[in-house]
Amino acid sequence: MGAITDCPAVGAPVAQAAQHSPNRVCDIPSLDGLRAFSIFLVVLAHCYGTKGFSSAVPHWVVDHGTLGVQIFFVISGFLITSLLLREKQNTGSISLKCFYARRSLRIFPAFYLFFLAMVALSLLGVVELPRHNLLHAATYTMNYASSGTWWMGHLWSLSVEEQFYFVWPTLMCLIGARAALWSAACVAIGAPVVLGTLQILHLSIGGRISMWFPFVADSIATGCVLAGALPFLQKQTWFLRTVRGRLGLAVPLGILLVDYLRPHPRIFLPLGECVLNLGIAYCIARFTAFHADAAGRLLNCRAMVFVGGLSYSLYLWQQPFLNHYSTATWTAFPLNCCCALSLACVSYFLVERPFLRLRKRFQPVLRREIALGRT
Repeated sequence: MGAITDCPAVGAPVAQAAQHSPNRVCDIPSLDGLRAFSIFLVVLAHCYGTKGFSSAVPHWVVDHGTLGVQIFFVISGFLITSLLLREKQNTGSISLKCFYARRSLRIFPAFYLFFLAMVALSLLGVVELPRHNLLHAATYTMNYASSGTWWMGHLWSLSVEEQFYFVWPTLMCLIGARAALWSAACVAIGAPVVLGTLQILHLSIGGRISMWFPFVADSIATGCVLAGALPFLQKQTWFLRTVRGRLGLAVPLGILLVDYLRPHPRIFLPLGECVLNLGIAYCIARFTAFHADAAGRLLNCRAMVFVGGLSYSLYLWQQPFLNHYSTATWTAFPLNCCCALSLACVSYFLVERPFLRLRKRFQPVLRREIALGRT
């Protein structure tokens, strides 16, 4: 689950509503709120089973952590593709050097702070981390680890994000935006079908293939396609009528209902996965373009915006504390949540924000600035 905050919107309704802040190139309404909702699902799922968390809460009520990660994946594909398309439109090209510089400043500092802290705890004997887990974590290949421990197990999703950052911009430069988006559409449809077929036929080519990039990239690819299609869709009356209608408010509930099928992969794959991806894409299109209703106001309230901005650091630090395998005091609810939130705030304010300010040095030069000789 990577951290995404720096992408300008593609569609006109979104762009007109964007708000700026010192730490972001462009804020899109509701996306921080959607990130907050995503990390809430992850945290709630990980709280279940920890010491002190009420056993009276049914498992099916809180077990939506994977859905939270899936929402992050769709948002990631949408935002990164929007950034690249906007850069191509404004400058005539895509600077891979600037893109990777911005991504490095966004991801690496907070991650390696967490990584070094876990290495130190391992050396002190507080946690047990196999060497191969440390290697996979340091190289963003945790999703290919044959086995893992709880302490760093969540980094599989960040590894998927980093692999996407490595492949997608280069692909867009090599074959062009249109061909790349068609490729993404094929992945969005094909990955769940292939994985579902493997499940039905009882075939396996690895212990955790559902975490391998080719089989989990469908959610990210859906976000990529949404970014490419949104400018066209926003000109269609039927689409605006669909995302503006009151019935659209039932889509989030429908997403949760479909997610209940996840423990049954033969039923869930491939149809359920595609339905969830489309539902999440619909919510992004709706709540970023039309955010004046009650749901939009909730997603854009100060608390949700703050938690959404904090989501990357909170994602990193919640794992060691929300450990239902541990009986330590600091892993007991609700102290575990307080500890995770405290360290996330330290990471965000002392590490993330200072490096976020440096990204402005790597913004693409607009065509009008080139014409004026301001390069």
